[in-house]
Amino acid sequence: MVWGNISTYQHDFNAQADVKSSFRGSSVSDSVTPLKTNSEMSGAFSKPMPWAGGGSTKPPMANNYLDSHGLNPGLGNAGHVSFPSAVTAAPTQAARMANYTRFSPSDWSASNIDHYNSADASRNQSERIRNEAIRLMREREDKTCMTQRDADRRLGERLHDETFWRSELQSELERNVNETHQLEHMRKNLERALAETEGPMRVNSECIYNREGRKGIDMVNDGVENSLMREVDNIKSCQDKMKRTLEQVNHQLGVNRNARHQLERDLANKDHSINIDHTCHNLQNTSRAINLHGGIEKVDPNVSIPETWADFSNRNIQASQSARSASQRLRGDVDNLITQCANEMWSHWNNTNMSFQQRITESNDAHNKLQSHMSKTMQEIYDQEKHIEALKQAIRNKGNPLKVAQTRLEARAHRPDVELCRDPPHHRLVEEVGQIQESIDLLNRKLNEAEMSHQNLLQNKARLEHDLKIKSNSLFIDREKCLSIRKSFPVVSLATKL
Repeated sequence: MVWGNISTYQHDFNAQADVKSSFRGSSVSDSVTPLKTNSEMSGAFSKPMPWAGGGSTKPPMANNYLDSHGLNPGLGNAGHVSFPSAVTAAPTQAARMANYTRFSPSDWSASNIDHYNSADASRNQSERIRNEAIRLMREREDKTCMTQRDADRRLGERLHDETFWRSELQSELERNVNETHQLEHMRKNLERALAETEGPMRVNSECIYNREGRKGIDMVNDGVENSLMREVDNIKSCQDKMKRTLEQVNHQLGVNRNARHQLERDLANKDHSINIDHTCHNLQNTSRAINLHGGIEKVDPNVSIPETWADFSNRNIQASQSARSASQRLRGDVDNLITQCANEMWSHWNNTNMSFQQRITESNDAHNKLQSHMSKTMQEIYDQEKHIEALKQAIRNKGNPLKVAQTRLEARAHRPDVELCRDPPHHRLVEEVGQIQESIDLLNRKLNEAEMSHQNLLQNKARLEHDLKIKSNSLFIDREKCLSIRKSFPVVSLATKL
């Protein structure tokens, strides 16, 4: 009987059953159930294994056992091979198949000796492991204690370093704060000095405006006006210097605040780190705050090494020291600038006042001279007017003699015939009329000249009066309006620097 397409596991079981049943002489058909045919089997149960019978003692095990797990894809369902089973095999072949499953006595003894040796080796290995474990526990305990003591020592050293740098940062922070306060105080002084420069500028502008009220010839570009212009330029120059210096002070205050912020941040980090390291340094094996944190040693959150850590604080301190040095130099520059501006403004202020006084003296002298000339001119006008009246009277006095001479000539012209003689009286009368008329003409010319001179005197008088008014106005402006408001220097903070 030939069976085909039976599974590996089922084939092995049925093969053993067939061998036993053959020794008992039983019929295979009584103990074996019918199996599925090739067309009804699939998957792992559909992979046949060819078996060569005959004189071989090899049991009918299928080589496609691996293929049932997908490891021998070359066999699979490639073919349907029929092979003889143990049920249909001959008795000699069945006996050989049964001997294949037995062990020899030497195998049995070797197995026992192997078990003894394995037990001895296992005990020796266990004892060795116990001894090594005890030694290892002692070594690890000692090493753990040493490592813990070394960690405590290093934590203490770290705390000392952190305390040292914290002290340095705290000292530098205090010095930075003090320097910043001094610079802020100096900035207030500079701002007050800058604001007080508006006082001289306002006085100067008021003087320039008042002097625009001068009239006529007194609208002159004199020394006072030049001094006022130089004073304005000096005040504007000082204001520009103060504004630039104020910008530098504000920038330096920003630098100081930035350095202070870095110091405070570093100091806060130091305090936090000191608290953590102090807590870690005080931890012991009996502390309640300890716990296991698996894998924490594999995490590296550090961002610095001791060199860069110390260099970071050192750079912050150096940056603060550099800012303090620049701040100190700037405070000196501000103080010098305030003193320099005070001296320059005071010098220009005095120069302008001296120019005012000099101009007032000149104007006063001119005014006095004009008054003197005015008095003389008035006297001359009075004298000239009297002289004109005298000339007019002399001209009037020549009227009657002229009338007498002309009346005589006219009367003698009525003489008859030959009596109309050109005698000496006639010549004398003609000469007299001519002489009187010449006298009147000369007197009239002198009268005209006197009148013209009188008009010229009147014009000069008017000009002198006008000029006196101009001089009086200029004196009032320079002396009363300008110099009176320049008696005191209108800068308190700058005056203290003088």
